[in-house]
Amino acid sequence: MTKEETLKLVSGVALGCFLAACSSSQPTPELVDARRAYDQARSSNAAQLVPDQLLTAKQALDRAEAAHQDSAGSEMEKSMAYIAQRKAALAISLAGYAQAERDMQSAEQNFTATQGELLKSANQDVAHTRDALRRNKEQLVSEHAARVEAERKAAAAMASLQEIAKVKEESRGMVITLDGSVLFATGKTTLLAIAEDKLSKVAEVLQKQDDSKMITVEGHTDSVGSDEDNMRLSQGRADSVRSYLVSQGVPTARIKAVGRGESMPIADNKTPEGRANNRRVEIIVGN
Repeated sequence: MTKEETLKLVSGVALGCFLAACSSSQPTPELVDARRAYDQARSSNAAQLVPDQLLTAKQALDRAEAAHQDSAGSEMEKSMAYIAQRKAALAISLAGYAQAERDMQSAEQNFTATQGELLKSANQDVAHTRDALRRNKEQLVSEHAARVEAERKAAAAMASLQEIAKVKEESRGMVITLDGSVLFATGKTTLLAIAEDKLSKVAEVLQKQDDSKMITVEGHTDSVGSDEDNMRLSQGRADSVRSYLVSQGVPTARIKAVGRGESMPIADNKTPEGRANNRRVEIIVGN
């Protein structure tokens, strides 16, 4: 190979690596929305009227940016970005309320120039409006705080789940894959003691999903043994996992168990490692 050909090859490889790195670090749509929402809040009168809320939104966006730097495209990035977007929206809303209150105070001063029943009636209207605004503001803040706390708990539960299982998004929905060897003894359908701890964390995450999403527990085996035995074993294991998740609070009507036997391998059954990967339980949360 000539020196010129070698330089072209090295340049091509370097360019490919650069493009791959750029692609993997692209922000998620949630982070893009969060950035846009914060820019809108910063451009509004929130900085003058509710600077503390704008600062809170900026801190939330910083946490989302940090999650993006740590793991671009991760669930943590998406969760933090969603929270940041909501906080920016809250800052804009509260600035609107603050401006309304200022306008109301100005209106009250104008009303003082009137006399008699007109002044009394105007003051009563203002008081009623202020009470309605205050109630709406308190309700908005309370609902937002509850939503942020629920999202924080959901993000924490998802992070904990990713430590014990493989979690990925597919066309069929979110797929949680558990190693069959940590759930069952060889050839058995009774859950091991350690499996219950892992499945409890799975149940916690499943209960936080949208109630309209159906859940399917699929049992899978390797190719050792007959098709009939493997189908029976995979169905029994899927049933055991489903029963335990139901006992932990997952609604019965939302979850079903299916045995797939050896029909859907994800690795080569000719090697021990491949067979170990095929012995698994998948929990699919549908779209």
